[in-house]
Amino acid sequence: MKNKKLLIFIVFTLFLFGGNHYSYAQTNDNKLANHYFNKGEFAKAEVYFEKLYKKNKSKTYFIKFFECLFYQEKYDDAEKLSKRQIKKYPFEIEYIFRLAEVFEKTNRQDEADGIYDRLVKDLAPIQSNVTKLGKTFSNKTKFDYALKTYLKGKKIIRQGYQFNIELAKLYSAKNEPRLMINEYLNLIDYSYSYKRSVQNYLARAIDFETEEDKIEILKEELLIRIQKNPSNQYFSEMLIWMYLQKKQFLNAVIQAKALDKRLMLKGKKVYEIGNVCKSNKSYSNARIAYQYVINLGQNKPYYNLAIQHNLEVSFLEVTTKSNYSKVELGATVIDFENALSELGGAEQSFSIVKQLAIIYAFYVHKPKKAEKLLSKTLEESMTSKQEAEFKVLLGDVYVVNDRIWDASLLYMQVAKELSEDPIGHEAKFKNAKVFYYDGEFEYAKAQLDVLKASTTKLIANDAMELYLLLQDNLGIDTAVVPVQMYANADLLLQQHKYIEALAELDSISKLFPFHGLADNILFKKAEIYQKQQNWTKAITFYDNVVKSYGFDILGDDAAINIARIYDFHLKEPLKAKTYYKKILFEFSASLYSEEARKRFREIKEELPEN
Repeated sequence: MKNKKLLIFIVFTLFLFGGNHYSYAQTNDNKLANHYFNKGEFAKAEVYFEKLYKKNKSKTYFIKFFECLFYQEKYDDAEKLSKRQIKKYPFEIEYIFRLAEVFEKTNRQDEADGIYDRLVKDLAPIQSNVTKLGKTFSNKTKFDYALKTYLKGKKIIRQGYQFNIELAKLYSAKNEPRLMINEYLNLIDYSYSYKRSVQNYLARAIDFETEEDKIEILKEELLIRIQKNPSNQYFSEMLIWMYLQKKQFLNAVIQAKALDKRLMLKGKKVYEIGNVCKSNKSYSNARIAYQYVINLGQNKPYYNLAIQHNLEVSFLEVTTKSNYSKVELGATVIDFENALSELGGAEQSFSIVKQLAIIYAFYVHKPKKAEKLLSKTLEESMTSKQEAEFKVLLGDVYVVNDRIWDASLLYMQVAKELSEDPIGHEAKFKNAKVFYYDGEFEYAKAQLDVLKASTTKLIANDAMELYLLLQDNLGIDTAVVPVQMYANADLLLQQHKYIEALAELDSISKLFPFHGLADNILFKKAEIYQKQQNWTKAITFYDNVVKSYGFDILGDDAAINIARIYDFHLKEPLKAKTYYKKILFEFSASLYSEEARKRFREIKEELPEN
């Protein structure tokens, strides 16, 4: 019995340690094989991969062993190896392709083509098989055979997905745009859910700025499909999308209106296209879209929203002009007032109230009317977020009306009630500014110090700028007087008392000619002239900041303001482009980098330098 137990123990031990030895040896061989292979020492790698392949005839070891032979030009051995592997696994196309590689390398193209033709001919009507073979051909840059594979797949698999994406990509590579476009559009026929994907594919395949021939083909094919099936809205939507890519906004609106009438969509698509026009600053076309929706009548679902956005567009059309008149603003105010009378207490009227209050307070200098309008609206039932927005705006109006401590109370309420919300951070920042206006600089600094870490980038940036202004100019050896004078000028600017604000800034320069506030004074003067629509003077002062103080915190603010004035008010995009470029290259960490990059690219596409 004891001998029997001893025998079992010995056998088990031999098995255990022998198995571990085998496993260790195999692992070691594998490491050495890959080491030599990666160094390009294929003769050395061959020894180990052959050994590993004979022990374990896996695909991985076959491929590496085959490649060792192939790269050493041992084509006979590589051919024999491939044939042995194919004999064991006759349906694995990887092995078949390896044999074809040997035939091609040994000037037997006919035999290689015979293999490829047979693979396509013997293709089973199974979607995964078609995809695998077509992908393999594509990966090996045999695009004609890949095309034959997918076309054969379409023929033998009549139902379901028809390899449209793969075919479209191949036709694109072969520069056959009509066939490419048709395959992408066929994909929408197969399933409407692919519409967004098709748009993305076409946006990559067609340069909508330059490739007019492809765009014309797309338009033709879409119109053919629309005429064949007018009730199918997806191809009409694709045509609208095409016009938007071309920035042909009027055509997009016209097509959207036709689609809306044909399918009785109650203004939905036209309203959406109006929003796209608005965001692209194509205000005249946005107005056409919104007016169409308004004309459908009050009982339609987008009526109130269309009125709201149409009014916003009217305001933007006026205020983005190089110079606008009081008469134009007055007409806009009347439109807003009429809309409020019509909509009454509708939820959409809140947005109209806010915009009208802004116009009253900051454009036509009627802050008392703004105050009355906002106070009355705050009595209405609304969400806590809406109430907070109205309170902050009312606080801003109080500042204009020289009621800064009433404004502070409202700001503090919002900051307390929505402390983690961006509107709460905004309220806290504005409250810190109230204390700054009043000369309570240390308290203001403490609040601003916290807001520097705000998750709202704009608030954090503004808080940082004001904090540094106070930090840099309220040292032990510096007087408080110039900082208080600057704060007074800032408050006068908020109250639209431009002449008084300029006089206060000039006084600082005269009384304290070498003070560290010099860049801030230049910047503040630029802001005042911008408010007065004196674009030339505004640019001059902003440019002084960029040239003399570009290294400081206000440099990128000045540059972006110049770019915006040239871009949106003076309509000189090439000059704007210069300053957008300056932000990208000289102020790369700027908060405005994304905006600058977007407009720089758009201007570059619209107006090439040549």
